[in-house]
Amino acid sequence: MFPKNARSGASLALLCLCCAAGVARAEGEETHLNLDLTVEQDYDSNVFARENDPIGSAVTIVRPSIGLESYGTLGHALLTGWLSSHTYWSESELNGVDRGVAVDVDRTILPRIALFGNGSYQRVAPRGEVRGPNIVTVGGSPGAPGEPVVSPGQLIAGATPNVDLGQAEIGARYSLSPRSRLSLSGGPYSVDYLERSQPFSQFRDQSGWFTRLSLLRNWSAVDSLRVTLGANGSTLDDFSNTGVLHSGTTNSDQQNLTFGWERHWNELWTTGVSIGVRRLVSQTKDASRRITFAELDPNAPGGPAIVGVVGVVPTDFDSVGPGIIGGFSIERVMPRGGIALSYQRETRTTSSLFAADVNVDTVTASYIHRLSSRATLTFLGSFEHYESVDESPQIFPATYIPGSFNPITGPDFVCAEGTLVTQGSGDDKGGQCEVTGSQTLTSNNWFASARLDWQLRKRLSTYAIFRYEDRIGDDLLFGNDYSRFTVGVGLTYAYDLGL
Repeated sequence: MFPKNARSGASLALLCLCCAAGVARAEGEETHLNLDLTVEQDYDSNVFARENDPIGSAVTIVRPSIGLESYGTLGHALLTGWLSSHTYWSESELNGVDRGVAVDVDRTILPRIALFGNGSYQRVAPRGEVRGPNIVTVGGSPGAPGEPVVSPGQLIAGATPNVDLGQAEIGARYSLSPRSRLSLSGGPYSVDYLERSQPFSQFRDQSGWFTRLSLLRNWSAVDSLRVTLGANGSTLDDFSNTGVLHSGTTNSDQQNLTFGWERHWNELWTTGVSIGVRRLVSQTKDASRRITFAELDPNAPGGPAIVGVVGVVPTDFDSVGPGIIGGFSIERVMPRGGIALSYQRETRTTSSLFAADVNVDTVTASYIHRLSSRATLTFLGSFEHYESVDESPQIFPATYIPGSFNPITGPDFVCAEGTLVTQGSGDDKGGQCEVTGSQTLTSNNWFASARLDWQLRKRLSTYAIFRYEDRIGDDLLFGNDYSRFTVGVGLTYAYDLGL
């Protein structure tokens, strides 16, 4: 089990990978130092992600990065670091600098054995325009190995305070035969908020781990099959508001088994499909819930009397359930570009007070067209639907029945809705109303972008970009509904220095 703050594990893994990157050089390998600088000027129509009275502002982004890359017949090693400064012309309190480092290593050490790994650490500066769930890219999915936990500017959480994000994966591959390959990998990740001034249902520190065992079989020249057995766990820390109300500590463990098939029909068409099952176990401990007690009120109208008084007690609850995961993809290569469509279902951990995990259905589409040898047009679109997997019971204080107090049996309570649950006995007896049903937390998020890239010189390129996002979801999980668009232009200077 990883420590509470999994950053220590991620940092250690990152250090090991960096050391591997430094020694992973053999005869015939090439090493390059890449220096990039991107300057982007945007206009954001809704910097605070508000539903009503949105406030827009011009935004200047300066993003320098440096990368050390080594590659050859035995594998590759990549170490990158970046800064991303964002300056808001009309809302200076949103200004800040994101920074991070990432490493990706893949190295053959024996004819049949290869070691690989990737890791990243990033600190995201406070900025009120960032919204959405605090999603960590685990093990390169949906991102690619070596990507940071979040890319600069990617959405993380509403009114984000300073937050540290860390992730690492280390694994090994073994070639059973020329057509079969076995791989085993795993690692930790963490989300650590450095400031918590928001309601207790938000910004709960999160740490977790994942592991997976995968068997790949090239069934024929065009077909490949994959079987993956995976497991992961996560912990959402308790966060109290005013020191009385507690969100509780939520622990989730998931096991999954998936089967995948990919087929290259010809040089133009490629399809992939995967289907699997998962078992999810979530437990929440010491979450604050309202309860009604009977106490003597000396100032009651008509003289001292026994009345109902609402207090707070810790409550534990858990849930266990199966589920379906998987997806499909289709790609078409075209004379001057390509088109791709994919669907994926997975389960993610969320920081909601009333649901520990959500099923996520994601549909993505992309189209790339080369207008000329120097110009490329790219369209991207996605739709994400969140729906809570496990529902914690809704608990409300019961109503005390006047005149029902008995020194031996205690008071009696009644519920206008739900099932009556009592705690304690005699004078310490309390009543709660537990409401269950098919209530779920949901959210729908639409995203679209269009980008035109133009190569001006060997090292200098420019681009124009348009982004649009619309989110509709439960306030408890995502905050208010909002929509926004961003338009911008930018320049990128890339310098490749061979070593």
